[in-house]
Amino acid sequence: MKQHVSARKSLFWILLLVTGFATLQSGIALTQDEPSTPEIENVSTDEVLALSMALTRQKVTPDKEVEQDQALGEKIEAAFDKVVKKIAGVLFYELMATERQFVQFDHREYYVRPVGSPSETPYTRLTSPIEFSQNEIDQLTPSQQQDIAVFRAIDESTSSPHSIAADEVARKLIAGEFEQSEVATGTTTAADGEKVSVEFFSRVVDAGKYVKVSTKSGDEFHLLNQNLHQKIDSGTTRTTNDIQDARAAGLLALTDTGNYLQTESVNGMPIVVLWLACGALFFTLMMRGYNIWGFRHAVEIVRGKYDNPDEDGEVTHFQALSSALSATVGLGNIAGVTIAMTLGGPGAFFWMLMCGFFGMTSKFVECTLGQKYRKVKEDGTVLGGPMQYLPQGLSELKLGGLGAVLGIMFTVMCIFASFGGGNMFQAQQAGALLLAQVQGEDTGEITRLDKEIKELAGQGRVAESESLQLERDELQKNVTSFEGKFKWIYGIIMAALVGVVIIGGIKRIGKAAEKIVPSMCLIYVAACLYIILANITDVPAMISLIFSEAFSPEAFGGGFIGILVIGVQRAAFSNEAGVGSASIAHSAAKTDEPVREGTVALLGPFIDTIIVCSMTALVILLTGAWDNNAWINGEGLQGAALTSRAFGDQISWFPVVLTIAVVLFAYSTMISWSYYGEKCWERLFGANSIMVYRLLFVAATLLGALVDLGAVLSFSDIMILCMAFPNVLGVALLSPKVYADLKEYWGRYKNDEFKIYK
Repeated sequence: MKQHVSARKSLFWILLLVTGFATLQSGIALTQDEPSTPEIENVSTDEVLALSMALTRQKVTPDKEVEQDQALGEKIEAAFDKVVKKIAGVLFYELMATERQFVQFDHREYYVRPVGSPSETPYTRLTSPIEFSQNEIDQLTPSQQQDIAVFRAIDESTSSPHSIAADEVARKLIAGEFEQSEVATGTTTAADGEKVSVEFFSRVVDAGKYVKVSTKSGDEFHLLNQNLHQKIDSGTTRTTNDIQDARAAGLLALTDTGNYLQTESVNGMPIVVLWLACGALFFTLMMRGYNIWGFRHAVEIVRGKYDNPDEDGEVTHFQALSSALSATVGLGNIAGVTIAMTLGGPGAFFWMLMCGFFGMTSKFVECTLGQKYRKVKEDGTVLGGPMQYLPQGLSELKLGGLGAVLGIMFTVMCIFASFGGGNMFQAQQAGALLLAQVQGEDTGEITRLDKEIKELAGQGRVAESESLQLERDELQKNVTSFEGKFKWIYGIIMAALVGVVIIGGIKRIGKAAEKIVPSMCLIYVAACLYIILANITDVPAMISLIFSEAFSPEAFGGGFIGILVIGVQRAAFSNEAGVGSASIAHSAAKTDEPVREGTVALLGPFIDTIIVCSMTALVILLTGAWDNNAWINGEGLQGAALTSRAFGDQISWFPVVLTIAVVLFAYSTMISWSYYGEKCWERLFGANSIMVYRLLFVAATLLGALVDLGAVLSFSDIMILCMAFPNVLGVALLSPKVYADLKEYWGRYKNDEFKIYK
């Protein structure tokens, strides 16, 4: 037995050392100088210096807004923003990243006139700050003369007028012909080199990232579609000569060192994602694939076969599973799958499935430990989870100091996560989707009016466009006014509903969750099945596409590593396997057998990722939403909105049902996370202060519905991932204890030693 334990420990430390070595190597790589890229021009002579100045396309620098004293909320937002960036820099630092070169087109036309000009003064188009005479051009080398010819050819290629009359400007701005909707002020450089304050507006002629691709015929630059699964469009290419011409004409964005050819890292594995993935793989190997051979037994337990009402605990096995699922089934399943496939193509979903499969064992191990080290108090309530098993379990291994530190880290992070990602974020997202559904008719009318106003302005029918503009402004005013009232009403109702349930504790949470989660899952899956059956002949091809793209070196998202990372990352956000939160809910189950409740827990990732996410994935593939350029780029749809559009394309009324489902999923997530945060609060501040936490949680629900504290929510949400670091490390060290308990439990199960109640 000692040899087996030693071998398992060795496997863990090997995995840990490999991760550490990869991190070290990446750190060394970061400190090395970046590879040099070709310089734009060797400015060693006055002629070439003058040429480079002449070929620098003149631009306008917009005036900065006057800085005002920040309100308290803005100061808090700014402080949290700094913290979030630093934490994200560690969590999402990418290992094993590859590099690629690209150029960024930045071709804009500017029309300007000096500030203070008479109202009738036309706006003139900028070209370059210096114009060469033909005599000066004749004195340059042929290649330099060619550069000037290229510059002038590109400058004239848009056929744009050299000036626009002042009385035409308002019409063109309303018609949407330029970036701005009104004239702005800024600074540019006059022909004599002086800085001039100007009024200006601008139009984007060409803007896009072109990635360098080596082919048999030479290097080419292909357009990158950043919104549509990071796809490199082989149909839109530019040759090396095209890029050189664009450089000569001043159309390319430059680096700080003046280089036009830029380098970026892609397809790396974020540390937190690698940590969770390695943990899941390690636990599956450690438990000898218990997620497979223990599955049937898990179903028996959930059906109540071994439910003893006299055992210690607060909820049944099914209620505990429902409570844990209610915290994970939701936006991650509805929006996360869609995001994965629009970024990484169909193959990304294969890796989501793999993470769900291996994540089943992560849930088993951590939830078994949650039961094993839980504390049942005199009043029958339970305190369990990583904040309990990390200090106690590791102290048994003579690692009490490490256990105390890991336990406190987890506890603090979980409290922050419960207020943010588990509460305010859910309230905000659900409220926004519900509001969009309620105001859909009015916002659709505003969009229609905007389009008609632009068309009328473009035709020169200014009076009619101004009349419609007044109508549009009045409608927008009503929409904005209703939004403010809606947020208050929605926030108060949601806060009251949350308060009614969480003040009753885990028993009431479990009863609510066991009704909400199964019913909403069934409705959602039923709609998915309807669409799948309606397109059943296409299903085999879609499944084949998932597997073929998963291993294709030419796959979306930059190849095999790219789609693997996207799939693993979205799965980690969806099922939270390895985060440790689910063990808090499962520790409250009525049982004297820790392994039994851990077995129930392994069903969580199966239901969350392998069933519910698979349904979403097939709908997104069958409807073509994952690759629909008109929806993704044309209408700007992403995540839940794109999922809703896909369902609406097949079932016209289902977006309404989906909105209700999202609200209920958000609600169930909030009440479950309130329990997680409450138990961590109790661990830090004692049972007598629990009501303080509950009141703060209810207040946070209202706050989340009313305000958009982006950085605060990002900080709180990112804490969920931070919880994985102390939890996976501690659980890995304690996993030999779990395996020993599993062997002993399974022996008794095979010998029919367990009493059956149903």
